[in-house]
Amino acid sequence: MSKLLSVSEAVERYVPDGVGLLSVGGMHLHNNPMSLIREVVRQQRTIRRLLTSPCGALNADLLVGAGLVQEIATSYVGFEHLGLAPCFRRAAESGTIRILECDEAYITHGLYAGAGGLPFIALPAGLETSDVPKVNQESYAMTTDPFTGDQVLVGAPLRPDVALIHASIADERGNAVFGGAHFVDRLMVQAAKTVLLQVERVVSTEEIAGHPVGTTIPGFLVQGVVEVAGGCHPTASHGAYDFDEEQIKLYLSMAGNAEGVQEYLEQYVTGVTEVEYLEKASPRLSGLRYGEWRKSDARSGQGS
Repeated sequence: MSKLLSVSEAVERYVPDGVGLLSVGGMHLHNNPMSLIREVVRQQRTIRRLLTSPCGALNADLLVGAGLVQEIATSYVGFEHLGLAPCFRRAAESGTIRILECDEAYITHGLYAGAGGLPFIALPAGLETSDVPKVNQESYAMTTDPFTGDQVLVGAPLRPDVALIHASIADERGNAVFGGAHFVDRLMVQAAKTVLLQVERVVSTEEIAGHPVGTTIPGFLVQGVVEVAGGCHPTASHGAYDFDEEQIKLYLSMAGNAEGVQEYLEQYVTGVTEVEYLEKASPRLSGLRYGEWRKSDARSGQGS
């Protein structure tokens, strides 16, 4: 059965207003599923709690700036060498958003626990000496190691209600391939109850089958596939194009205050359809592309 949907259909059907835990894939300025995120903003889907990878960026800041996020579970939201995340910082300082402080290891291991149906998971030794478990007792606890009797730090499982993920290619049934680093995105897919996948291209099942298992997502875990070439813009899509630093700088300059972020949203999100946004971004994307799809790189999982 084909799972192909338009971006608007995917969000309308699978992202309910007030979704309990929404996770967004990608890390730093790479593989952010921006087409899906922009559509969430257009449809004004409120999010009770947002979960990022260990390093969130525009995928989180745009949703926060749109006023849709009540709580966020993250270890960092920022723009690498370009600076801090303006909307996230403003919301944090004003207290308009609740922050569940997490460390990188917990997000990774918590998703693993969610994917495996575990009630909790032991975390690497040493994390208990930090202040993070003290400020987020909802996610961390101490328990007794049944083998040694020692006190160890454990984390609660992370089970997103909906995960928004970007991959390079997929077939119409949802079998997909990451064309480069997949960060914790594969774990998000395995842990989530509902997965929406945006991809650069839809290809045959035979082409998907030629890739190593470690780079792929099985279709039975995916509810919807959205084909949007350039859909990560202005962030990078591994194997396809680099991030658009000029456009990201424009966002950062406009999002420096509440009025500016609303103007940005009107110009690039709510005031245009996703087709119109991508048409506007197309000339810029042509200068960011790495060239023809490198099948050998994608097949080995090394596309950059």
